[in-house]
Amino acid sequence: MPAGSVAEALKLAPNTLTFHFDRLCDAGLVTVRREGRSMIYSARYETMNALIAYLTENCCQGRADQCMPIKGEKAAQSRSRRKELVT
Repeated sequence: MPAGSVAEALKLAPNTLTFHFDRLCDAGLVTVRREGRSMIYSARYETMNALIAYLTENCCQGRADQCMPIKGEKAAQSRSRRKELVT
């Protein structure tokens, strides 16, 4: 996907997006190629899947259900609780 299209879709300044894409490229999570004046970014799914597998195994003790995002009211309660702990 062209960087300009990504920036527009995410409502980000192009230089901000470039900064983040550079970090993702350094990590091997995306690749970039030039097509004319456009920079085309592509996800490296095999690397992303390896990262997710590593994190699930090493951060969730192999229990992916513990790493699932919290939805709905539980998410709001969790955010509220984290704010209480910080303040």
